[in-house]
Amino acid sequence: NKARKKSGKQFTIFSWPHFSLDHKKHAECITYADYHLAISSGIKKQMMARGISAQDISVVYNPVSIKTIIVPPPERDKPAVFLYVGRLKFEGQKRIKDLFDGLARTTGEWQLHIIGDGSDFEKCQAYSRELGIEQHVIWYGWQSAPWQVVQKKVKNVTALLLTSAFEGFPMTLLEAMSYGIPCISSDCMSGPRDMIKPGLNGELYTPGAIDDFVGHLNRVISGEVKYQHDIIPGTIERFYDV
Repeated sequence: NKARKKSGKQFTIFSWPHFSLDHKKHAECITYADYHLAISSGIKKQMMARGISAQDISVVYNPVSIKTIIVPPPERDKPAVFLYVGRLKFEGQKRIKDLFDGLARTTGEWQLHIIGDGSDFEKCQAYSRELGIEQHVIWYGWQSAPWQVVQKKVKNVTALLLTSAFEGFPMTLLEAMSYGIPCISSDCMSGPRDMIKPGLNGELYTPGAIDDFVGHLNRVISGEVKYQHDIIPGTIERFYDV
């Protein structure tokens, strides 16, 4: 390849993509590498689908630090408190539209705390008003230390929500679970399935399947499904940076 020709050396080349290959330009170029690092089992599958041998791929997850604080759920008979931390894209990758559509169809009381910013910030706010749920949504904008905001201002969290169409390795899920927060996430191609153990530290649903998403939301809002926040950090032990 060009790198070897220009240098005149036969060095080993590694690929290390940090995003779903199905949504990456020039993804086929990774096949020219000798060995490959995948940040999720989903990306490993995408590599193998492109003809790369499994023995040439090593899955190396991004790590998360151990926390000494557990973020508890709301007290009994209090509204459910949901959390979103990340970029605001109305459709496309993040699909905030799905997040709002799902919450608008739930029964029972809830709040949604949104920590993040993006090019669709105002569009997302307008859509919350269109659906008539704006009184349930608290906006914080971009924050340099989002998890400090969670601890100091949100304080109690029922679950973190992620409705993405695709990801690489969404660290917001690991960060949430390291604080004992369960996660309800789309089972997009890369990342969530490696982290979430349904019924133990969260739930998965097929991307775009709003009915399934609403079902998960209703079960936690009603209290039919409850998670033990204090054991959730132990469910992601293999991801800690120790």
